[in-house]
Amino acid sequence: MAARRRRALRRRVTLQESCNLANAQRVRSAPRELLAAIPGLELVELAQADLCCGSAGVYNLIQPAMSAAILRDKLAEIGATAADTVVTSNPGCLLQLEQGLRTSGSPTGVAHVVQLLDEAYGGPAAT
Repeated sequence: MAARRRRALRRRVTLQESCNLANAQRVRSAPRELLAAIPGLELVELAQADLCCGSAGVYNLIQPAMSAAILRDKLAEIGATAADTVVTSNPGCLLQLEQGLRTSGSPTGVAHVVQLLDEAYGGPAAT
């Protein structure tokens, strides 16, 4: 079977590292390597990418005020990247960031790493 060609995604992205991967499992390079393999994608490093976005499992439900404060800081860091899309590999982070960006009126989209890979291989647009 012939390998499928990736299509270019003309997009500026930043990566929010998932705490479970970055801090617990020490997986840091794999998501960046996957994103770097997508033609046309510009990866901009996020300041403190490995710090929590405030979701932390159910933390956003049991400590909403603290979670919101953490999220505000994370949204400011995302805004400083001027990224079109913030990418993560954790569904909780994805929902937390999506809610925060939408509520703040930001045009920045949110996607899972696999969604961008799927789009690069011909799937639907991730954001």
